[in-house]
Amino acid sequence: MARIVAVINLKGGIGKTTTVVNVSAGLALKGARVLLIDIDAQGNLAMALGVQPRRTLYEAIVEHKPLTDLRITARPNLDLVAANETLLLAHQAIAGRADWVRVLEHLVRPLRNEYDFIFFDCGGSLTVLNQNALIAATDVIIPTTVEPFAVKGLEKLIAQIGRVKGGTAVVRAIIPTMVDPRMRQSVELLAYLNRTYGRLVLPPVRVNVRLSEASAVGKTIYEHDPRSRGALDYAQIVELLSKDWDFRPARLVATPNAGQSPTVSSAASPLAPLVTGGGEVQTDTCPNCNHRLQRATVAGYRITYCTNCRYRRQELIRGEP
Repeated sequence: MARIVAVINLKGGIGKTTTVVNVSAGLALKGARVLLIDIDAQGNLAMALGVQPRRTLYEAIVEHKPLTDLRITARPNLDLVAANETLLLAHQAIAGRADWVRVLEHLVRPLRNEYDFIFFDCGGSLTVLNQNALIAATDVIIPTTVEPFAVKGLEKLIAQIGRVKGGTAVVRAIIPTMVDPRMRQSVELLAYLNRTYGRLVLPPVRVNVRLSEASAVGKTIYEHDPRSRGALDYAQIVELLSKDWDFRPARLVATPNAGQSPTVSSAASPLAPLVTGGGEVQTDTCPNCNHRLQRATVAGYRITYCTNCRYRRQELIRGEP
């Protein structure tokens, strides 16, 4: 049965669609079968993936078409049900139904055995469809910028999720986005998030112009610039979520050439000793806190990281394709 993941924040412009695209694409590269459903009338998911669908979610809600007739293949292992401005009219159709809060849940139920993950890209307010997504969700991911208003709004959002779901255990991760480590405010608010929400807070996605460029040209960050900070940051998030969800891919998707999507290796397997070019054997424990290290390979880099203290080291894999 697929995990149903709502990616939501009631504030706009904080990287929701960017997170949906690059987390789902990373999971697809690992071999997961992923369906994306855009429930925002702006329809940004299709543009971010560079596709032009002819049919949208509106037809499922208003005309009762099955999602299987509306989905398109955006990438290998990655399907999309798109949205556009017609979705605004769907809100009125939902409001008049007796089961108005479970419309999306009923729509995705026939597909749960076909996919490993189903992602809802939610809009920037608590619309009827966003409430539907929260009701259907088994997991919630909250991207947030590290700005005072965004951090304050996070408290209200989590409280709202608690009211809709009867508790906040469904919140799987908080992903700080657009983090500039050179700015004191960013560092201080990131530290506040870590103190307040603990292990829910994943490593930050740093400010990276390549991420916005990728969306503009309809590519994932792994396709646009697989060696960028954005690709490395999202690859690490994919590894951590995969481990948390206990997802073990049956196969990996490897595209090692420059300009293509990278290989993303599973972090679930036991770590083998790593020998550097100088012959030094790296240990499997963190030099800061002595916890077990995890490794991922992406875009020609080997990333070694600690999930306890957020230690991270990356190195170019020389001599490999």
